[in-house]
Amino acid sequence: MKNIGIDLVEIEEIKKRSIEKISERILSDLEKNIYNNINHKEKKISFLAGRWASKEAIFKAYQKGNSTNNYRDWSILNNPQTGFPYVKHDSKCKIMISISHTKNYALAFVILL
Repeated sequence: MKNIGIDLVEIEEIKKRSIEKISERILSDLEKNIYNNINHKEKKISFLAGRWASKEAIFKAYQKGNSTNNYRDWSILNNPQTGFPYVKHDSKCKIMISISHTKNYALAFVILL
């Protein structure tokens, strides 16, 4: 194990902002395709919160400062067979990720191997 990262996003904070601006800022093209097919606003917000928490957890694990973060370079996708999330990126590290949602929060935990 090389490092870990964790992040918690408050759903209410996302609701206060423009979800379309957030989606443009943080989602990769692959994630945008998934996001655009979600028809329910609450599910879109939950999706955004999970992706945002995931990418922040990754940046924390890599110990990158805000000036070096490019959210759109990272894709958080789900395995079609299991539904488990995985990270798609050019990184040389293997990245394990877990995402959890409640009504009020999205949490992501990342391990760099």
